[in-house]
Amino acid sequence: MFMKRIILSLIALLPALSASAGTYDPSRFEREVLVSSSRDAIQFEVLANGDIVFVEFAGGVKRWTAQTGAVTTLGRVPTYAKGEVGLLGFAVSPNFLKNGHLFTLHCPSAKQDTMRVSRFMVKEDVMDVKGEEVLLEWPYDDEHIFHMGGAVFMDDRGHLYIGNGDNCHWKPGLPIDYRPGKKSWDAMRSAGNSQDLRGKILRIQPKDEGGYVIPKGNLFADPKQGRPEVYAMGVRNPFRMTVDDSDGTLYFGDVGPNVFPELKINPLGYDEINAAPKAGNFGWPLFIGPNEPYPVYDFENNKVVATFKPGAPENHSPNNTGLKKLPPAQPALIWYGNVKSKRFPSLGSGGRSIMAGPVYRYDPRSESSIRLPKEFDGHLFIYEWMRNWIQTTKLGTDGPAVTTFLPDWNFRRPVDMKLGPDGALYIIEYGDKWWENTDSRIARIVYRRGNRAPKAMLAADVSAGKAPLKVAISAAQSSDPDGDALKYKWSDGSTGPTWNQAIKKPGVHQISVTVTDLNGAKSTATQTIHVGNARPEVMFQSPAHGSFFDWRQKLAYKLAVSDAETKTIDGNLVALQGEFRNRRYLTDEDTELSMPGLVLMRKSTCFACHISDAPSAGPSYELVAKKYADEKGAAARLAEKVLKGGVGAWGQQPMPPHPQHTLEQTRLMVDWILSLNDNTARTPRRGLIGTYAAPAQPKIRVDEGVLVLTAGYTDAGAEGMPPLRGEKTIVLHSRRKKAALYDVNYGMQYVEQVEGEKGIIGHFQNGDAIVFRELNLAEVSKILVRAGGIDGTGRLELRAGSAKGKLLAAVKVKSTGDGEFVELPAKLKTNDLTDVWVIAKTKGVLGLNWIEFQK
Repeated sequence: MFMKRIILSLIALLPALSASAGTYDPSRFEREVLVSSSRDAIQFEVLANGDIVFVEFAGGVKRWTAQTGAVTTLGRVPTYAKGEVGLLGFAVSPNFLKNGHLFTLHCPSAKQDTMRVSRFMVKEDVMDVKGEEVLLEWPYDDEHIFHMGGAVFMDDRGHLYIGNGDNCHWKPGLPIDYRPGKKSWDAMRSAGNSQDLRGKILRIQPKDEGGYVIPKGNLFADPKQGRPEVYAMGVRNPFRMTVDDSDGTLYFGDVGPNVFPELKINPLGYDEINAAPKAGNFGWPLFIGPNEPYPVYDFENNKVVATFKPGAPENHSPNNTGLKKLPPAQPALIWYGNVKSKRFPSLGSGGRSIMAGPVYRYDPRSESSIRLPKEFDGHLFIYEWMRNWIQTTKLGTDGPAVTTFLPDWNFRRPVDMKLGPDGALYIIEYGDKWWENTDSRIARIVYRRGNRAPKAMLAADVSAGKAPLKVAISAAQSSDPDGDALKYKWSDGSTGPTWNQAIKKPGVHQISVTVTDLNGAKSTATQTIHVGNARPEVMFQSPAHGSFFDWRQKLAYKLAVSDAETKTIDGNLVALQGEFRNRRYLTDEDTELSMPGLVLMRKSTCFACHISDAPSAGPSYELVAKKYADEKGAAARLAEKVLKGGVGAWGQQPMPPHPQHTLEQTRLMVDWILSLNDNTARTPRRGLIGTYAAPAQPKIRVDEGVLVLTAGYTDAGAEGMPPLRGEKTIVLHSRRKKAALYDVNYGMQYVEQVEGEKGIIGHFQNGDAIVFRELNLAEVSKILVRAGGIDGTGRLELRAGSAKGKLLAAVKVKSTGDGEFVELPAKLKTNDLTDVWVIAKTKGVLGLNWIEFQK
């Protein structure tokens, strides 16, 4: 089974879980990336055989196959995708592997003012699009395409739940404005209207032969009172939900409102987790959270007239077509606003977008070795798209106690979460942008039981040189997650953690080591040594690594190259390439998300025979990209060729097969190769001296980053050995560093805020810190800090090298509350290359947007 595994350790125990020593070990959690790159993956289902079916916002329906790791397209739902409408959600039948029934909530491209629930049939990995069966339709007001919901779930009894938003304008305020021309500001026409399907959670039971029936227990038994499909009314924007099959309780997240503070109306708004053991009215837009009432407001005269009553709500909107006297309002299970909640402090502060995940029920009969531990039995998982966290709460207690799950892990906008048949937790991480992400990924979080295999690692003091070549290779960095002592066996039969020999024979030598733990689990690593040709050395004489650049600046660079076999270096063979990255740099996770194909190639043997910009044993990748630029179907054909091998396209040098990869992996590799043809950012500059134009400031949500310059030189080979390439990479920083794009994080929480200080903001409690790695401060004399006291006041310190290193600068942060931050100047002590620590000193919560390093 192909799985890209990223192992992250959980350092802190979860305080709400009382596992005895030896029973529960948080460090055994691992994240396995299953689908490393998709376009706006929005929801998924884990099938009984371990396969995953997932949908993309624009209409794509795809399947990941557990046995091969391949992703195939089942079909495409004809979808109108704009704003908050598109393919919003889907579910599959509990008997999907037999009947192929798949249900979608989408806006059809043929009726762009309509939301639709449809059933499609999938057979032999092909979705019958023409055989679509329309189950439900309802119009929406397309003047303002907001709050469309998107939650879809099917329980084990075949009940299909559909969550619809209230279709009201997002503008912060009370959506109970009945005045003419304000229809989109009246949620009583939708969420509070018993005869409207918007602002509801619907429950139907599709029949195998077509159509659907209404399950017993829905909210309105009499169609004259309300739509029979309605299970829950009075909801605002239900985006994810689940049903606990042990008792049939529905749990759903409802993304709540923001009310302008200048209206002086309380409450300002909450996001909610609601529990619905039976059908009910959940209060919106008259009540919020624990049934706190909104006032009856006179919008003409800007004054409060009265207060709504939770026990006897009434709908007096002229836009209402249903009941005037509504069912009693039900309070939320969990609720929180923009500021830190005293009731649920672990939920943090900032922007909000809550979602309800699964309820875990531990099965002691299960033979799965990766299922969640029994300490999570009876816990509901909830997660946040804006605040990037996962929390758990124990059900059945006197009021929910909420605890952060995996607090030291980073999640990039979790947008869907399920439990698989193996008892592992599956998750979609949507990506950084609101739309048009190409790096959405699906992963599963597993709990490793029993003995875990060691990890072999090698480090060589030299990887190439003239014969005879003295080589020292160390396997001392190999590790065992269980702390076992390791045994080492090298490919020549020698033992011990180091290998020291002089290799006399020219050629390409593969030196491998196998490490074995006390229980016999093994891992192997291999080091390639080139003997007969020394690798060239490339150096940057300017600019300095870690220094800063300005947008559109022409950067002068100067390179030096030395090669043991060449006295005079031809500058035309020296190439410099640049790449701008808007995310924090030099982390495996970020590189994989931005260029997964390149990561796979670096971990394979690709660059042993090919390099990017010059011939080697095989053609350069730039030449390959140019040759196939306009050839239809080239990507698919080349991916097959990488997998199976071939000969003849570029002479008689054969390309060996690569059976260790899957077709999905080779497609990612080929995509990266073909991208070299038209990517001007990677177009190389030639020569030892020249200029490189820094990019314009990007017009994207995250508008700061780094410029990575890589200089390379390929020699002509020696003693019958193929050419070798030497490279040197430096990183230059934009002057503004966002807190959310840290390199290392010690406790800071980053959230997206849509009011006050808008954007992705870092929230710091006392002692929290972030680190920006390798900043060269030699030409920096002052900083500008955009920060604010979200809850109280405090001080932000910049220190060199460590949390107790030399104090470089400090700013006092005054209270700003929910408002915009302020820009705080400060002098900075100059320093050479160092890691810059940013540390909070506060009794409350400080917010940091960015720090600008100035000359």
